[in-house]
Amino acid sequence: MSNRKFLILFTAIITALTIVILIYIISRRVPMNDENVVGNTPGNLYNGGLFLEMDGKVYFSNPLANNCLYSMNPDETDLKELTVMNTRNIVGAGKYIYFYLDYSSTNTSSDTISGLGRISTFYGLYRSNINGDNQVILDRENVSSVQLVGSNLYYSVTSGEEAGLNKIRIDGEKQDFITSEKLDPSCALEGKIYYSGIDLDHDLHVMDTMSENASSILLSGNIWQPIVQNGYVYYIDAAHHYRLCRTNLSTGETSVLTNSRIDFYNMNDYNIFYATSEPGNESLRVMKLDGSDNVVIAEGIFHALSLTSKYLYFKPFEVENVMYHVPVDGSDVVSTFLPYK
Repeated sequence: MSNRKFLILFTAIITALTIVILIYIISRRVPMNDENVVGNTPGNLYNGGLFLEMDGKVYFSNPLANNCLYSMNPDETDLKELTVMNTRNIVGAGKYIYFYLDYSSTNTSSDTISGLGRISTFYGLYRSNINGDNQVILDRENVSSVQLVGSNLYYSVTSGEEAGLNKIRIDGEKQDFITSEKLDPSCALEGKIYYSGIDLDHDLHVMDTMSENASSILLSGNIWQPIVQNGYVYYIDAAHHYRLCRTNLSTGETSVLTNSRIDFYNMNDYNIFYATSEPGNESLRVMKLDGSDNVVIAEGIFHALSLTSKYLYFKPFEVENVMYHVPVDGSDVVSTFLPYK
C-alpha cells in the first residue's frame, strides 16, 4: 500500500472514530431545562411524590409490586415496569425522571433483576430515562422531599453532615448546600420556591432560585404545605385546628375553606380533595376551590392523595398494598386500583 493510500485510510479511520466518540458524548449529555420548569405538583409531592403525570404518561410507585416504579397511560392502560426498586418523590421533565430510592423497602422477591438490583446500599436520589434505563445516582443521602426547579433538584436531607436543604444540577454537577433548615421545596412556581419556615418561624417564605436563592417572608402565620395557584396561596392553618385556608396574594384577604382538621390535601384547577380523621367525621372529601359544594367521596381514614388528569388515588390508613382510585370528574364510584401487568 502506498504512503498516500495509507494516509487516506488512516485519516478516514480517525475521522470515523472521532464522529463515533462525539455522538456518544452528545448522547450522554444531559440537556438543561428551561428555568421555569417544575418537576411535579406540590400536592402530589406533599403526599409522598408517588405519582407524576408528564407528557401523556403517568409514572407511579406501584403498591402491588413492592412500590417499584411503573408507567402507564392516564387511562391506566399500557402498564410497564421501570425499576425493581421502591421509589417515591418522583419528579421529571423532558426525557428524564428523578426519584428517591428507599433502600429499606427494596424488592427482594424478584428472581430476575434489572437496573440497579436489590442491594440495600443503592438508596439515594436517582436520575433515569423515562423508560427506566440509564439509572444514575446523583446523591447517596436519606431524602424526605424533592422538587425539580429549572435544571436543579432541590431536596431535603434528613441526617448527616449535609442535613438540610441541598441542590444539585440534573447532570450531577454543581452540588450546593443551601441551609441546615430542613425545608420542604415541594411548592415551586416560575423559578420560585414557596416554603414554610421550620427553625425560626412557621411563616410562608419565598425563595428566588434565579437570584442566588434569596429568601423573604411572604405571609406570617403557622402555615404548612402551601400551594400557590392562580394568585392564591392555599395552606393548612396549624394555628387554628389545622383548618384549610387560602389567602389572596394581591389583597391579603384570607378565606377559611373548611374548619375540619386537615390530615392531607391535594388540588387541581377545579377542586380540592382532602382527608380528615376527626372523630365522627373520618372521611375523604372534595370541594370547590372556594370551599363550596363540600361532599364525601369515601368514609374512613386515608392518606397519599395523588392526582392525575383522570384519577384521584388514595390509600387507607395502616393497610398495606392497597390503593383506591376515583375519576376526578365524579363519573364513577370509588374502586380498588389494580395495576397488574
